[in-house]
This record gives sequence, C-alpha cells and structure tokens, in this order.
Amino acid sequence: MSLDHFLYRREDQGQPRTLFLLHGTGGDEHDLLPLANAVTDQYNLVGLRGNINENGMRRFFARSAPGVFDQASLSEESDKLAAFLESWYAENGLKPQHAAFVGYSNGANMLLATLLRHPNVIRKVALLHAMLPFEVEDGPDINEVEVLLTYGEQDQLIPLPESQRLAEILQSLGAQLQMASHDGGHELGQSELAALREFLQPSV
Repeated sequence: MSLDHFLYRREDQGQPRTLFLLHGTGGDEHDLLPLANAVTDQYNLVGLRGNINENGMRRFFARSAPGVFDQASLSEESDKLAAFLESWYAENGLKPQHAAFVGYSNGANMLLATLLRHPNVIRKVALLHAMLPFEVEDGPDINEVEVLLTYGEQDQLIPLPESQRLAEILQSLGAQLQMASHDGGHELGQSELAALREFLQPSV
C-alpha cells in the first residue's frame, strides 16, 4: 500500500497507538515487523520502504560513499517523511503523541534527520545504531521528545565516539534521552532489545 511518498506494510492490531518502522540499508517494509512483534503488542504496526535504490538495496536517502550522505537527498526525503506522517495523522485521526518510531541504521538516520528538521511530527523515537546526519548548529527544542539511542561499542560503521557525540547533541537540544549499548558491532544486541521493549511501553 502507499500513502503519498512511501510504500508501506500495515498490521492493524486494533490499538489506539501506531509504531512506524524504518529499515536499514538493503531492507524493506517487512524487515522490522518481526522485531516489533517480539518486543510489543500495544501498537498497530507500519513498516515503510525507503525510496532510494542503491545497487539493488533499498535506502531512505542517497549517499555518495559509506558514511557520506547526499544532503540534498536527505533533505528531500525527510521532507517526504514529514508530509507522509502529517497525512497519516490526519487521515487516521492519530495524534503525534500516540505514535512511536523505530529505525535501524539508515532508517534511524532518516528518523533523526526528520526529527531535527520537522520536530512536530515525532514525539517518541528509538534510534538503533544512528549517526549524526548533518552538523547541528542551531537545532530545534526537542524537550518533549523521548529518544532511545542504542549502539554497539565495537561498531566499525559508527565508532563509539560518534555515538557518544550524538548523545551529547541530543541532550543539548533537550531530548528525554535513554541509552543502551552492547559490546558487539553493528548488529542488534539483546540488551538493546530489552531497552527497546521497555521504551515502547506507552506513556499516554
């Protein structure tokens, strides 16, 4: 199915809250559904598919090299995500505070960029192995946003100092920040999944 800008997979659980899921590079709209079903049963689920095709691998925005983001693409695609969410909220009678988000790697970077550029559409977001998508000089006030940031201490794609710097930036912008890590790499660890399960407990 599609609602302007994105193809998606919806699993309606008859809940008043919705969890949006954004996959990593090479994934699709189905990728994170098993993960979500394993950690919560209190949300309707919506898995989104990234619009960018990089050598047969789906992504949410283009890059010129690993770790080097195409800023024009990032800007355009994060604008599309914000527009998608605004349309979804309006058509489904959903308020931003009754939505939550989980993104892994590229999907987490997309959510972070959208939060920084359109903070009104995201109120609760789990960033699994995210990196700063662009430098933040005068970021938004996000003191009403709950953020879970998780990372691998031996992640070769996102060195530990980068994760720590991102945490400092989120805190400086006022985010209600929680953190979880594991001693491995870019894969998801059990400690992260436990933190995600706790984080997704509805607060409203």
